Amino acid sequence: MDKSKNKVRRFGIQLKLSVLIGLLLLIVCVLMGLNVYSRVEEGMIDMGAQEAEMAAKMAVSVIDGDELSTIRAGSGLSKEYQNTLKSLRKIQETCGIAYIYTLYTDDKVTLHYGVDTDVSDDGHVHPGEVFEYEYSQYESVFNGETYVEKYIDHTEDGDLISAYLPVYNSKGAVVGILGCDYDAQFVQSELNKVRRSIILITAICLIVSFVVMNIVISSIMRSLKKVNSKIYDIVHNEGDLTQKLDIHSGDEMELIAVNVNKLLEHIREIMLNISHNSTQLGESTVTVVQSLASAKDSIADVSATMEEMSAAMEETSSSLCQVNEAVTSIEDTVISIAKRASDESAGAYDTSRRVMEIYNRAESERDDAKKQAKEMSQSVNEKIESSKAVEKIDALTDEILNITDQTSLLALNASIEAARAGEAGRGFAVVAGEIGSLASNSAKAAEEIQKVSQEVIEAVNALADEAENMIKFMNDTAMAGYEKLLSNSKSYQNDVEHLSNTMQEFSAGSDELRNTISSIKDSVEAVNLAVEESAKGIVNVTEVASDMTERMRMINEEADANEKVAEQLSLEVGKFKL
Repeated sequence: MDKSKNKVRRFGIQLKLSVLIGLLLLIVCVLMGLNVYSRVEEGMIDMGAQEAEMAAKMAVSVIDGDELSTIRAGSGLSKEYQNTLKSLRKIQETCGIAYIYTLYTDDKVTLHYGVDTDVSDDGHVHPGEVFEYEYSQYESVFNGETYVEKYIDHTEDGDLISAYLPVYNSKGAVVGILGCDYDAQFVQSELNKVRRSIILITAICLIVSFVVMNIVISSIMRSLKKVNSKIYDIVHNEGDLTQKLDIHSGDEMELIAVNVNKLLEHIREIMLNISHNSTQLGESTVTVVQSLASAKDSIADVSATMEEMSAAMEETSSSLCQVNEAVTSIEDTVISIAKRASDESAGAYDTSRRVMEIYNRAESERDDAKKQAKEMSQSVNEKIESSKAVEKIDALTDEILNITDQTSLLALNASIEAARAGEAGRGFAVVAGEIGSLASNSAKAAEEIQKVSQEVIEAVNALADEAENMIKFMNDTAMAGYEKLLSNSKSYQNDVEHLSNTMQEFSAGSDELRNTISSIKDSVEAVNLAVEESAKGIVNVTEVASDMTERMRMINEEADANEKVAEQLSLEVGKFKL
């Protein structure tokens, strides 16, 4: 292959380095030139500003502030104006200043000229003429400060550097300001010379640096081209890795050549190892293929055995699930029985307690009934004895009847006597009639009372008989019933206590049975879980065995491919001269 056909696709290293370093040199030279120029310009402007300020101070020291305060519009011929003008022109000639002038303001808005040293006809101004700048720009000077322009002002009158100082009167008040314009034409001319010198020096430095740079880069490129030529020979000379780069430039190129030689030696060792390993790979590939064939048959047997074990485990798991369901059903039944036994035991206890309460209440009520029957008997007897007082009413009624008969006879006699008395006894006859009527009514009432008394006496006698019967019933029948109730309650209480004890024993036995069944259930679940895990493990082993079979097939294919790769590596390594 022709070496001349091997060219870079875009730009070469020499061109890239030349352009990059050239740009860097240009930037460095320009920055250095600008820095030098700015420093020279700053120094010269400072010098001009210092001269302008010094001249302004000298001028302020020689003029009279009181005279200056009298100079206004129309004062051009006054003595004060001429004296001030003469002093300022002397300072101007002595210091070489372009212009000296004074400014004043009456309204702190507009500035006016006072004295101007300009002798030209077109530049000279008269007192009172308006200054081109406003008061606000120089307000600090009127307040007693010094104002110096640190730049060159390019005006129609030339290049100037100005300084402004306040002028005081004898009372210490600022009556105006003095402006001093330094002629900066010389400074500007010198700056132009410096600018041209910097440009010329920068251009010369760039040219010299570029030439030196190209010489150095050309030397580096010659070494690089030599290294490239040697590497090209190694690559295109039947893979001869025994060649060496022979460069003795003493710089980095020599170090690169040494490292490339080491790299070639390392590649040669790698290729030797690849040649040796490719031979071993071919041999081991044949062994792997034979081992895979044997392992494939063994894995197939393991897979079949695992499938049988998996089926058996599934049947065992199904049986254990049924046992677990039966144990769960028994446990539920035992829990239900234990709960009912516990409830019945609690119910029997409550029943026993209620029976005891009934017994105690019946015993108490029996005693109360005996007491009340006794008291009732005494009370009834007393009441019966008291009711016999009704018999006295019958005797009293007889006496009332006797009195009534006598009253009737007395009324009859009175009526007879009244009738005998004639008209004088008429009123007495009426009284006698009323008494007769009263006696008749009293007799009827007495007869009724007597009849009622008989009925009451009969009722009292009957009530006494019934009370005696009731007291006998209470003593005989009711008290016997209470005794029977107490006897039955005591017997029922004993039966309930026996039933409660039995239920408690049954509940305790049910709890023990439930715990035993729960333990059996846990054991069955543990066995079932173990069987399921074993079944899953067997299934996983079966799947792994199946997957291993597939992987063995793939490894077998890869082994065949590796055998081909080993042959190909042997062919490729054979292309190199080791």
